[in-house]
Amino acid sequence: MKKQSLFQRLMQKNYVIFIFALVISLIIWIYMSFNSTSVNTTFTIRDIPIQMELSEESRDLGLQVFPSGEAKASVTVTGNRTVLGLLNENDITVTAAAGSINSPDSNVTLPVSATKRSSRSNFEINSVSPTSITVTVDYYKESDFQIQDGVVFYLEDGYYGSTSLSVNSVKISGPQTEVLKIKKVKAVATVPNKLSKSVETDAALHLYDENNNELSQKTLSLSVESVKASVTVLPEKTVPVEAVFQNKPEGLEITNDMITITPPEIQLAGPTDTIGKLESVKLEPIDFSGIKNEKIDFDNLGIVIPESCKSINNYTTAKVTLDLSQLSSKTFTVGKFVVEGLSDQYTYKVTSKSVDVTVIGYKDDLDKMTAKQITAVIDTSNSSGKTGSVEMPVTFRFEGSTSCWAYGTYQANITITQK
Repeated sequence: MKKQSLFQRLMQKNYVIFIFALVISLIIWIYMSFNSTSVNTTFTIRDIPIQMELSEESRDLGLQVFPSGEAKASVTVTGNRTVLGLLNENDITVTAAAGSINSPDSNVTLPVSATKRSSRSNFEINSVSPTSITVTVDYYKESDFQIQDGVVFYLEDGYYGSTSLSVNSVKISGPQTEVLKIKKVKAVATVPNKLSKSVETDAALHLYDENNNELSQKTLSLSVESVKASVTVLPEKTVPVEAVFQNKPEGLEITNDMITITPPEIQLAGPTDTIGKLESVKLEPIDFSGIKNEKIDFDNLGIVIPESCKSINNYTTAKVTLDLSQLSSKTFTVGKFVVEGLSDQYTYKVTSKSVDVTVIGYKDDLDKMTAKQITAVIDTSNSSGKTGSVEMPVTFRFEGSTSCWAYGTYQANITITQK
């Protein structure tokens, strides 16, 4: 057998191989480190904020610099690889300096320069990009604007939609010239697909001038740039408007030829459980005691809309025309009185001998009626413990007729005594 050399015998031992590899690696690392620290290289530092400088004279006039958006630069430097590896944007100052400017200008070009501010000074600045920027020099102004709804959406048939915004106003600041151009701010968004239920979406703010042209926001700062827009979707229904009467005789039927309501119906939107049960909406009541046998208009009667519903037509009032000219009137002298509403602790004596009352009704009913069929009812329920001679309101009851009523308001004198 051939005798092995000493080197071959050593290589067969694992720990010797490990030590050998470690020594070789150490030699290579030392060589590479020496060369890397002794050879210069080039490196670019990006996104360094550009500092704007204006002359003291311009600042004294109240002028400021407004860049178009966020102004940043890239700087190329040369130096030792190890030093450059430790550099960042905080080690370099980038400046855009303006000369003396004494009036607003929307197109000022400023040269851009870079200087070292790092304690590690063994690197050189080669170049800066951009070499110049265009800015606006103007007075600072801020104003508040109401945000208008500019959300576009589409609905399935039978539904109504309305938009509400999470924020109703925005503060906008920047160059005075640009802020003064703003006449309208809109929250703009388009909701895809037809809706049958409520949704929420993001709406970006857009600015417009007096001619509805959209304005650039590059030099402006907005307190909010977008808002949440909630589109509330509700089922809708058309329901008739119904007149309501007080003191109307029970037997008097108001036929279609006697009454006109404008609008006769309205469109409502509301929750399903409310809108599904709603058959009509009612008006504020009309008091028959103030109605004669004539044609009369009642304007701006309030429509009673359920609190959870909305009038899609924006109708909140209606007009009622009541034509009772086919009826007649007759005056009776009534001497029969009854007193109601008086506590047992008191006694009374009616001191009024009679009261003349104008009665409205159909001619045949009035021709048959006599004063004995009419009773004057004195209501003392609101006397509040008064004693002595007092005047109290009077209503009337009619025997043999349920379609007549007394026109006007009446009073009677009564003396009340405590027992």
